[in-house]
Amino acid sequence: MKPTGRSGSSINTRPEFLRYKTVDQEILQALLWLPKKETKTLVLHVPSATGGFCGQHDLVPVADAVTSRGFAFMATNVRTVGVPNGWTFARFEDCVKDVGAAVQYAQSRGFENLVLVGHSLGGPRAMYYWVQTREPSVRALVLMGSIVSPYGEAQLRWTEGKRAEYAAFLERVRDLVRQGRGEEVLTFRDYFLPPVPPSLTLSAQSFLNMFGTSAESNASTVKFGKQVTIPTLVVHSVHDEIAVPKNAEEIYASLTAAPRRDLTWVEGSHMLADARDSGKYGEVIADWLCKVLPFVP
Repeated sequence: MKPTGRSGSSINTRPEFLRYKTVDQEILQALLWLPKKETKTLVLHVPSATGGFCGQHDLVPVADAVTSRGFAFMATNVRTVGVPNGWTFARFEDCVKDVGAAVQYAQSRGFENLVLVGHSLGGPRAMYYWVQTREPSVRALVLMGSIVSPYGEAQLRWTEGKRAEYAAFLERVRDLVRQGRGEEVLTFRDYFLPPVPPSLTLSAQSFLNMFGTSAESNASTVKFGKQVTIPTLVVHSVHDEIAVPKNAEEIYASLTAAPRRDLTWVEGSHMLADARDSGKYGEVIADWLCKVLPFVP
């Protein structure tokens, strides 16, 4: 199956639809765009939210910008994609297996130099994978419209009253976990802003694992930012309607050990639903990679 690319694109071929397995036998999918000339360098997109490369996001302009500079581009899924209420029983740490499977597949195709691009929640996923594995083929990290953490981004945009409401809710969640009732499902209303569905329904254990404080959850960029020792780009919209710009500033500040860190602002939306928005992100990322990577694509 080869989905159709954008008319007039500089991409050499339509994307190839991929399937591969994780170490625990989950079947994942991806799309792979190749440039006109053979390359050993791949930009690997780690998805946001419940983990799909399709849906509200238009990644074709990002793929176009990257491949026009001679890099390949791979948009991946994670195991929660396509699952109704995909976070309900999610475990954040599974991202190591999911991103790792994509990396292993890329290596099997001959790609030797990889760049992880984490969008929104994909930022914590990409960073956590790298910090846990120190995979040597990953040469750089890009955090695109990313968040400090699911808990932290909400704290940045909520009113004091909403923060207090969620603090009380988390106490209820912790109590259920302490009672051995971690699989019990709860709903917190109006967690997100439109166009993201506002209500959040998860098991008590997954609320702490995915949406808990930094002491309870590893789904965070700022928690692990100081451990990143590869070049890192933070690219964020000044008008981001989901992850307010303060997220980008705090992520950038956490990258104290990176040999190079850059913070670049663009105009556009968080969701990348408009091709013009995703194209702006793509051009910034492609230009940065050409400056930072110490090798020819």
